[in-house]
Amino acid sequence: MRRIGVVALVCASVAVAAAQGKMVKSSNGSCELAVPATWNIGDLPSTADSADKKMSVVISSPKMIDSFNELKQTARTVYKDSKVTKDSATEFEMVGKSITGKPDVYRAIAGGGAGKFCVAEITYSAGTPDDASKILAGLKATGK
Repeated sequence: MRRIGVVALVCASVAVAAAQGKMVKSSNGSCELAVPATWNIGDLPSTADSADKKMSVVISSPKMIDSFNELKQTARTVYKDSKVTKDSATEFEMVGKSITGKPDVYRAIAGGGAGKFCVAEITYSAGTPDDASKILAGLKATGK
């Protein structure tokens, strides 16, 4: 009976993981983001695309920036056509256009382990900023 309970628990855990999607990780492994299960992880494990190729995400952990405030100021400078939608001591988000001119949502969080911060950006040609923000809300530091 106990063995059946353990098997059921393992199956439930696998089902939950599959429902949450696929994991995209920064190149140094200090940041990760779950994307929908239908997405494809890119040739670089820090990128992924929706099955229809209408949304793309890239995740990173910048090392050249020393403080979260510096990261936020740099983002404001780089993404001039974007509007800040969240700005706190631990999270920062902008909605607007990427440096390539595509609609995007940019999110950064403090606490990316060795890299200090986690950054993710979704560009899209279909969907809404809310759709992208919902995915990016899962961005987290792994502590590595």
